[in-house]
Amino acid sequence: IALKDVERLRQLIQDFLTLSRLEHGQVYHRPESLELQQALDLVLSGLTNNPEQKQLPQIKVELPSQLPPIRADGDKLVEVLTKLIDNACKFTAASGEVTIQALLYDFNVETTQADVPSPMLEVIIADTGRGIAPSQLEAIFSYFYQEEDALRRTAGGTGIGLAICRQIIQGIGGKIWATSAGKKQGSRFHFTIPIVLEK
Repeated sequence: IALKDVERLRQLIQDFLTLSRLEHGQVYHRPESLELQQALDLVLSGLTNNPEQKQLPQIKVELPSQLPPIRADGDKLVEVLTKLIDNACKFTAASGEVTIQALLYDFNVETTQADVPSPMLEVIIADTGRGIAPSQLEAIFSYFYQEEDALRRTAGGTGIGLAICRQIIQGIGGKIWATSAGKKQGSRFHFTIPIVLEK
C-alpha cells in the first residue's frame, strides 16, 4: 500500500507540473500529421501490458475505414488518449465495455458541438461504467475535482487528469466535453482534433 501511495504522489506531482506548464504556455506543441489508429495502438499496448493494471473491461475500437490523418503533437495526443481510456477502464467493471469511436463532421448538418470549427475529427471514448451526474459534466474538468472521495482513492486518480486533457486539446485548437445520462448510466468523453486536408 505504501508503494502505491508513493506512486500516486509521484503521479500527482508530475501531473501538477504538467498542468502548470500548460497553463503558463511553457509547453511547445509540435504538430505533425499522424494516424489516430497508430496512437491508439500505442496506448492500448501500454494499458494491456501493465502488470499493475486490474482486470480490464472489454475494449472495442470502432473506427471508420480510411480516416484522414490528424494534425497533433503525437506525444500529447497519446497522453490525452491514455488518461481518457485509463479513466474509462478504472470506473467500469471488468464485465463492462469501453468503446473508442471517431467520426468526421458533416458541416452541412447540425453537429453535437455546434461551435466546433472545420475540419475536425471527433474522438469518443464511451464506457458502461458508473456515469456522471449531469450537473457535474463541466466540473469534472476542474482542478482536483473529487467526486465521492473513497471511490476516487480506490481508483487511484490524481484529480487533475481531465484538466490536463482540456489544456492539451485546447492548445491544438480542439474542444473536449463529456456526456452522461446520469449515475450508473455510463459516460462518453468527446474531443475534437484537426484533420489534415489533402492538397
